[in-house]
Amino acid sequence: MRKTIIILTILAGGLFFGGCNSWLDVKPYDSMAEDQLYSTENGIQRALNGLYLSLASNDLYAENLGGGAIDVLGQRYKLSSGHTYYDLNEYNYTNDGPKGTFEAIWKAAYKLIADCNEFLEKVPEHQDLMSQANYRMSMGEALAIRTLLHFDMFRIFGPVYSEANKKESSIPYYNMVTDVTQPILPADELVEHLFADIDSAIVLLSEDVILTEGIVKDEDFWDYRNLRLNYYAVWALKARMCWYLGDEYADEAYRIATTLLEGKDPKTNEANNFNTAFTPVSQTVAVKDRVFFCEELFALHNMKRTTMYKELFSSDLEDDNILLSTESYINKLYDEPNDYRKHSWEVATGRQTSGLMVFVKYAEQTENRSDPYLYEIQSMLRLSELYLIAAATTNDDAVASSWLEKLRMIRGYQSGMVGTDVQTTLRQEWEKEFYGEGQYYYYLKRNGITSVSGPNGSKKPNYIIPLPESETDNRRD
Repeated sequence: MRKTIIILTILAGGLFFGGCNSWLDVKPYDSMAEDQLYSTENGIQRALNGLYLSLASNDLYAENLGGGAIDVLGQRYKLSSGHTYYDLNEYNYTNDGPKGTFEAIWKAAYKLIADCNEFLEKVPEHQDLMSQANYRMSMGEALAIRTLLHFDMFRIFGPVYSEANKKESSIPYYNMVTDVTQPILPADELVEHLFADIDSAIVLLSEDVILTEGIVKDEDFWDYRNLRLNYYAVWALKARMCWYLGDEYADEAYRIATTLLEGKDPKTNEANNFNTAFTPVSQTVAVKDRVFFCEELFALHNMKRTTMYKELFSSDLEDDNILLSTESYINKLYDEPNDYRKHSWEVATGRQTSGLMVFVKYAEQTENRSDPYLYEIQSMLRLSELYLIAAATTNDDAVASSWLEKLRMIRGYQSGMVGTDVQTTLRQEWEKEFYGEGQYYYYLKRNGITSVSGPNGSKKPNYIIPLPESETDNRRD
């Protein structure tokens, strides 16, 4: 966690600095001097962009924490015995492959946490360069990024949170630039820090331009707010946190999720523009936009998404490199023929083994090449998760069923009726909704599911992932 200068790959004149035509131009800034980086508002904006670009690295959400490693832990794909991820699929955490993957995740996350802390320390020294509104939004976003990273490291390496084990060791927490290794905190102490951080981020973002202007598709730095941790997205992140942390926080998770879905502010309960800023995807749009851009509360712009697709999912890959599924498994999971989410799967052709399906959610569709929002976006928080959180955190099966029915109706079901087995449907919907996004594994871990059936058969998950050796070897305690 040494003090670092952010090394940036910045979009020159791009989404946040100019017109969309130049968005894809890339200009490297190799170790910009600290005083130069924070000497102008433009420099501060570039530093903030650097944090988001780092989130979209392969070690983090572009691959490992998206459709790669964490999805594999959730038994999402059929893997050959020679696949790079096979040991991870089998929960063999002490083997070299999984150890290297978790090492990369940990180092990248804590490096970015350090960069967030540097931003949070340096920007206040130069806040006179910005309007107070822009200053508060910048600080709120950086704090929310830091919270997101700590929380996901906790979800991976920490215990399943409950009253019985909340004193168990979790992860270290860093809220300053320091050379000193911070202690590994008990889970409940870490949770206190994370709630303090997310609540502070909400306050800082309480005058977010999204509240008055929505998601503006234009050239200003503060446009395209759904590609940032905006006011609504940070509330949704808090709802996710409350849901994951179990019964103690279930009421708050339900309150936040349902208040947002009702078009109200969870802070004031006053009507807002949430339901106009974010709208359910239509059947026509879902065919060409498989990430459902109009539903994205927060998404990443991953300029290398097509490369990621070709390295993980492309039908051109050999069996030892591709993540795919079987027709029988996908057809059983997506039991409604009109389910929009099934557009993410196509029957595999030209492979030696028949009955396979390839995952095309992130495949580039050439007819949409002029619209990078359809081929370079990766989901981080979507509208649908609020429906699932609402269904998961009520004690009334009828209410849970109602929320699930609403979700299914915006996914193409001709009838959203759930039936009597609400909890089974809830799990199935979580599984359908987040393919290629990593979230299903966290559902399994949060609920302590002891057996998971996937395209590779039935597995007994191991939710105890050891801290990386780079962390444990450098500790004396």
